[in-house]
Amino acid sequence: MNALARFLRERWALAVGPLVLLGLWEALSRIGAIPMTFFPPPTRIIANAGIILDLETGLGGDILATIGRLVGTVALAVLIGVGLGIAITASQWTERGVGTLLSFVYPIPGVLFFPFLTFVLGRSETAVLLTALVTPLIVMILYTVAGVHSINRTLIEVADNYDCRGARRFFRVFLPGALPSIVTGIRISLGFGLIAVIAIEMVGAPSGLGNFLWENWQTLRVTDMYVALLCIAVLGLLTTVGFDALADRLLPWRADARKTS
Repeated sequence: MNALARFLRERWALAVGPLVLLGLWEALSRIGAIPMTFFPPPTRIIANAGIILDLETGLGGDILATIGRLVGTVALAVLIGVGLGIAITASQWTERGVGTLLSFVYPIPGVLFFPFLTFVLGRSETAVLLTALVTPLIVMILYTVAGVHSINRTLIEVADNYDCRGARRFFRVFLPGALPSIVTGIRISLGFGLIAVIAIEMVGAPSGLGNFLWENWQTLRVTDMYVALLCIAVLGLLTTVGFDALADRLLPWRADARKTS
């Protein structure tokens, strides 16, 4: 109970902005300043939020589908991105070549790769995941490379002197040294991953919050559409706050550094 009270006391400010926005929306909709047909009061949207619990015809199954895709996307981005990020720093030429390629691909919205992947994989779940993976993977590679470059060169020289190479060098020098930057990369990848998953669900997935949002917009089921939009916003908030809480617990010095800054 004390832990819950401390969490609420530390995080209460996160709810201020959304509550003010919702209160303003409610007032403007009620007085007719904005059309209630397209901007129903938040209280009406919340009253319809029971569809979240319906796993078959409501939003429950779509929420689980989106969460599953997000977890899979970010997990792949971390596993592949950290390994590649550390590997390419072994050679200056490799790093320059890969860096140029990433700079070329990074500005392209990940959803634009979906049509090309469907040529090979069809409109499959694999195509959805690989498309959503593009931007988070680039982010993880870039942040891992930056983390490796932030390692004190003395530590690397000591590793060379003790002939610390291969897997030992990866797990005992590079990975711990780059960890702060990697953690930041994971946090940013979660945000980009959620955006990518929702966007791809809107155009190419048979389920998920993005698909539910798009279908209800097409049929002008406005209240259900806003429930889905609210779920996306809450999922984004919980993802960020939850990851910060987990990272602070696993890396105590991260929380201490933030308090002193």
